Amino acid sequence: MVTAQAIESSFIFNSDSIGNINIISDDEGQTLGFTKTDNGSNFVFTKDLEGIDVAIEHKPDGTKIFHMEKDSKGLPAMHEFKPDGDEIIYLFNQKKALEKMVQLKNNSDKVTTWFSAQGDTITQEQRQVGGTLYSMKTQSQREALVWLHSDGQLDEHGDNLLINHLKMVFAHALDGL
Repeated sequence: MVTAQAIESSFIFNSDSIGNINIISDDEGQTLGFTKTDNGSNFVFTKDLEGIDVAIEHKPDGTKIFHMEKDSKGLPAMHEFKPDGDEIIYLFNQKKALEKMVQLKNNSDKVTTWFSAQGDTITQEQRQVGGTLYSMKTQSQREALVWLHSDGQLDEHGDNLLINHLKMVFAHALDGL
């Protein structure tokens, strides 16, 4: 799995973070910036209708990533469209640290991952077939998995403290089991 730090370092908050940008302007003051990075990505820098900076990245593999200075909540965000049809939404906090990642797979599965400041992750994987998996991994490599099968059966594996934490966090989904 990709780390929060790797995702944070790939986020382009503004055109100042990339050098060698070619800029064109129209008579009304609208500007577009263009550049190609050493890794082969093409970038277009613009502003949306509300004047918020947006960097649109076209990667060599066909992936398109929208780096947004602010989303509807006023926080930085990134939206990635993969060639296989998967979409990933990355949500950051005010300090530009990754807090949440939502992956919408082309088979309709949904994987949501929350990142803590301590380096721990909690994941909820809602599968179209097989139920829902709840997992946690700590920075110290402790792990736990709680699997709620479609028929209501529950399987648990891993560190008992983490299993109990998952059951508490997802009590609304696991209530009565």
